Amino acid sequence: MRGAAAPRPGLGKSSYADHGLACGVQPAFLLWSAGPWHDFGRFICMEESEVDQENHAVAAAFVWRASARHRSDGESMAQKIPALIDTTLREGGQTAGLCLSLTVKKCIVAGLVAAGIDEIELGVANEECRDVKVLCDYVGRKFPQQAWSLWCRCRPADIRFAATLAPRVLSLSIPASDRQLAGKFGRGRSWALDRAVQAIHLARSLGIERVSLGLEDASRAHQPFLGDLARAACKAGAFRLRLADTVGIADPDLMAELVQGVAGAGLQVAVHCHNDFGMATANTMAAFGAGAQWGDVTLLGLGERAGNSRTEEVMAYLAIRQAVTKYKVAELLELCRRVARLTNQQITARRPLLGSAIFDCESGIHQHALLKEPALYEPYSPALVGGRRTLVMGAGSGRHALAAALDHLGLPRPTAADLHHLWQRMRAMATLLRRPLTSGELRALASQKGVPGEAGPAARRNCSVDMVSL
Repeated sequence: MRGAAAPRPGLGKSSYADHGLACGVQPAFLLWSAGPWHDFGRFICMEESEVDQENHAVAAAFVWRASARHRSDGESMAQKIPALIDTTLREGGQTAGLCLSLTVKKCIVAGLVAAGIDEIELGVANEECRDVKVLCDYVGRKFPQQAWSLWCRCRPADIRFAATLAPRVLSLSIPASDRQLAGKFGRGRSWALDRAVQAIHLARSLGIERVSLGLEDASRAHQPFLGDLARAACKAGAFRLRLADTVGIADPDLMAELVQGVAGAGLQVAVHCHNDFGMATANTMAAFGAGAQWGDVTLLGLGERAGNSRTEEVMAYLAIRQAVTKYKVAELLELCRRVARLTNQQITARRPLLGSAIFDCESGIHQHALLKEPALYEPYSPALVGGRRTLVMGAGSGRHALAAALDHLGLPRPTAADLHHLWQRMRAMATLLRRPLTSGELRALASQKGVPGEAGPAARRNCSVDMVSL
């Protein structure tokens, strides 16, 4: 590790406390001799192994402050903490082309437990699902304190099989919309109501204490009928009602309306949101804001079609913005990366929380602000998610960032006039190459040796890993 330099006079001080963050640990990738970590001196990069070690220490030290947002009933979300049901092993397993081995499933379970997930839906209660019994035994033996559940149709044979596995929670499911009832079963609402009540009674009679009723296609159902189902389920002995936006057509307003419509039935409310229009995470958060206590999520958003609410997004938002301290975001993100590798799922560079380039910055205005105070243009520290802040020297970069890059490279600071001239040449070269400059190219340019080169694949790969990092 290289030595530290004193902060440069005149640079402002940053505080992520303005974003709901108080941190007493310096993040990875940076080391200053004095002052808080956000006082930028010159850039000092750690080795990869040091970065990994530091990330865990930093993530463990974050203490989040609640944002002062309140629900309509005046009770802050921080006072009524939501809970997450990870259904990667059930809903995520329905992803087209995805086949989770038993080993991967156990890896997912262990990772979710380490991250502090509230409930894990292990799979479908059906004799044909061979891994379910093994997983139930595995969780009961290795993680006896972990809450877990099974998904089950309102079918007597499946309910009886589920009872042999002694689930902590049995999540029954039945269609709630006229379209689904008629299209799948040729039935109507009264049949669904009777079927749901009978299924709950059977499950309770078989010794299953906690029964949840899931309403499939709730977002297209007749809303008063959802209330009828909720009240009947409560009377029959269920403790929770799960509203499913099965085809992903809901928006946050509709999701909040659905939750509020069943809130007075005496049941805890859960939501299951699909991402067909990219609103699954927003819909889940809207449901929490409307009073829902539970939200279904899946790692990487795995699931039917466009997938579901992403565990990493919802958990991180609750931790960072809503002061929920029970979750371990760093462990969860590492699990996501591991699952992506094991299942050949691509994590794009701009993927929220997980992308490799989400803290890259090329805009001159933003770069100047980041040098003064990172929290001006960042919602949280990169160290929290194992990332690193990178100033990209490209066509959009500014002179302040260029000067900082020269300091980082150990090059002499030019006069204001020379810096302006170098900045113009740097932008011209980046425009010609149609990519940012590498550190080597910037050195050459600053030494009057720079000549535009080919913008081929090798150069593009190089510039993605050889940038000036903060």
